[in-house]
Amino acid sequence: MNETLIVYGTRYGATPEACAVIQKILEKDYKIQVEIWDLENYRACPDLEEFDNIILASGIENGKWTKNSEKFLTKDLTGKKVAVFISSSFAGEKELYNHAFKNFLEDVISEYSEVNFVAKAAFGGRVPKKKLPKIASQALLTRLPEFQIDNRDWDKIKEWAHEIGKIFTAD
Repeated sequence: MNETLIVYGTRYGATPEACAVIQKILEKDYKIQVEIWDLENYRACPDLEEFDNIILASGIENGKWTKNSEKFLTKDLTGKKVAVFISSSFAGEKELYNHAFKNFLEDVISEYSEVNFVAKAAFGGRVPKKKLPKIASQALLTRLPEFQIDNRDWDKIKEWAHEIGKIFTAD
């Protein structure tokens, strides 16, 4: 059995889109069975005993994980290979990447030393125009695309999927 559960919490939809790309690569290139679960429905989360590997993902807003993503880290993940990533517009900016990686990812997971984190990553995210400052005029807002910022690097996401595919299939 080499089954993987991807669980995520999202703010603006960037995280599940990254999860879908990762799922496709793991299934196609590494023959890993993958199930994706939105932690919005936390209570109905599948039984973790069925999975060898877990990928935990969280969208970031104001430096914070989604509530249920961070709560998921309190589950018994003993014996699981756990990969983790965040989606944050800060991580998509070269000059802010290290800040996002340390403060939004490493500082959070460092509190869970009992978890076997085998890979971690920070990817760009997106910010909808509705989150722009209120001083922006309505005329301006109607001319903007739905997402004012979308700085995800799809090649980086695919590269990481291959990295974890190799880790998950290694004995």
